[in-house]
Amino acid sequence: MRPLRLARKALRDVGFEVEYEEDLADYDDEVKWYYPLEGDFSKAQTLRDYAIVWATSWMGKFIMHNILWLFTLLGLLPKGTMEVANTLKTAQDALVSSGRDKLFTPMFLAVSRKPSH
Repeated sequence: MRPLRLARKALRDVGFEVEYEEDLADYDDEVKWYYPLEGDFSKAQTLRDYAIVWATSWMGKFIMHNILWLFTLLGLLPKGTMEVANTLKTAQDALVSSGRDKLFTPMFLAVSRKPSH
């Protein structure tokens, strides 16, 4: 991941003029962009939300971890599946933490244009 200043620089370096930019995650929304990854049922709003939040809750991660472990042990999933699952769990935790601390945003909006010469 790169800092936003490098994203701005990259736009300028290829000849774009940035007309407007904003981090949409800076809005004081009650429900943040990372809510599906938090595992917090209080932020779920639809049935689909509840399913996603359950899957990312401690219980959902515990159950899925053990199912994947069993299926890998039985040879129903390829070797390496657990390593990928553990990496994804780490990434999930890191995204939530960095989102809370405003170290990462997937919501940077840049309106740019390429000048016509």
